[in-house]
Amino acid sequence: MKRLGLLLLLLGTLLCWPAFGEEAQEITAQCAITVKSGAAKVERLTDRDWATPNITEKTKNPYVQVNAPADAPIYGVYVCFGSALTPWEIQAGHGGQWETVYESEGLYAHEYAALPQGEMELRIRPTVQKAVIFNVTELFAFGPGDVPAWVQQWQPAPQKADLLVLVGHPDDEILFLGGTIPYYAGERKMNVVVAYLTCGTNSKGTEVRRSELLNGLWAMGVRTYPVFGGFWDAYSKSLDKAYKEWGKNNVYKWVVGLLRQYRPDVVVSHDVNGEYGHGAHRVCADALMQCIPGAADESAYPDSAKFGPWQVKKLYLHLYRQNAVTMDWDQPLSAFGGRTGYQVAADAYTQHQSQAEKGQKNPDTGKFELFQVEPRDSKTSSYSFGLAYTAVGPDEAGDDFFEHIE
Repeated sequence: MKRLGLLLLLLGTLLCWPAFGEEAQEITAQCAITVKSGAAKVERLTDRDWATPNITEKTKNPYVQVNAPADAPIYGVYVCFGSALTPWEIQAGHGGQWETVYESEGLYAHEYAALPQGEMELRIRPTVQKAVIFNVTELFAFGPGDVPAWVQQWQPAPQKADLLVLVGHPDDEILFLGGTIPYYAGERKMNVVVAYLTCGTNSKGTEVRRSELLNGLWAMGVRTYPVFGGFWDAYSKSLDKAYKEWGKNNVYKWVVGLLRQYRPDVVVSHDVNGEYGHGAHRVCADALMQCIPGAADESAYPDSAKFGPWQVKKLYLHLYRQNAVTMDWDQPLSAFGGRTGYQVAADAYTQHQSQAEKGQKNPDTGKFELFQVEPRDSKTSSYSFGLAYTAVGPDEAGDDFFEHIE
């Protein structure tokens, strides 16, 4: 009888646990959320609108408090921040005391915190002891189970990248490079680092663009956090004017540092003419052509000498006329359920809703809509590239950026 009782107890315990492989359910709507901040608007934390941050002013000891529904502990929290990232922590209420159960360096704008013990009362707060902007854009709470695939769990950029994608602004990596990221990051599981010269600006703020680009990259299979150049976006149609805005040497030092730090075999970037003439696009292409030799020269650019010199093997530029290649982004990708690279890119681009106001006007509705990822037959086709630099010889098949690279 004692053995039978033990077996029944074990069975009852197992039945209370989620089945192996069961996805965690979001329970945010059942939680009670409060915020300590003079400008707080709690409803913004769960409106799923990346353009409505919650805390926007500097204040001391701000926090977001989350109380779980009765008998339904929180096993994970997905926190999305706006501007001014800062180290933060999650404290749990235990017997009238607050104990730290999760700590973050504040490196990622979107971060998932696992709480394996399950918690009923949480406070999410910065750890710096001064007035700060603690700008939480969206908050998600989960019960027990596997983390849903759409929740972003970013990894640091690898010490050795296979592919570096360098673009001027968020969404350029989709509009002009099409299936590049879905194919190499998602389908082939390569180490892909995506770098942005600027994070872009619009009427809704830089933090919106950052959240949109993170959502888009995740949807295309990128799992390593992107790199931001920190250059302020300034529109120009002149390469010289764009360089004057940021300082040519400043750009060169940053690009050489990228190449040396992440050590990519292949780099893909913009058209030398900036697709539609944008100076920031031109700077990306021009700087790479100048900096790839510089990155391999150990006597040049001492600011990044600590990483050691690095020889990039191949550089592909969008629409480059010499050594032209046409990539086939219309092949089904098993990693995305049979969708093509172009389709995955098009779906990812829908994350950039802030750009609809700058898009194309629908003649039927009179409303502005998102631009289209450049189709195969357009003048700025996202399928068209050229081998602008090679240290491993010319392409032969011309259908793979990693041809001749083991």
